[in-house]
Amino acid sequence: MEQFCPRCNESQVSKSARSSAVGRSAGLIGVLIANAAASYNCPKCGKIPLSEFPEEFQSGVKRKRILSVIGAIGIFIGVMILLYIIQ
Repeated sequence: MEQFCPRCNESQVSKSARSSAVGRSAGLIGVLIANAAASYNCPKCGKIPLSEFPEEFQSGVKRKRILSVIGAIGIFIGVMILLYIIQ
């Protein structure tokens, strides 16, 4: 989702890269959860809370976060089932 900064309306916001680096150390599930929790940054204004964005953007971000966490849980359960079947 491309979104301009709600403060300056000039720069496009991007997700924080720091949380992705943290998530990589925990594997695929960590990356999914870290991306779900990532904050948004404007090059000019800095960190922007989700509450400052338009309602439509907020609902899309929340929906993606929920689906990412559900996907991470699904992957974890799927791996556990495969490990159980292989034994």
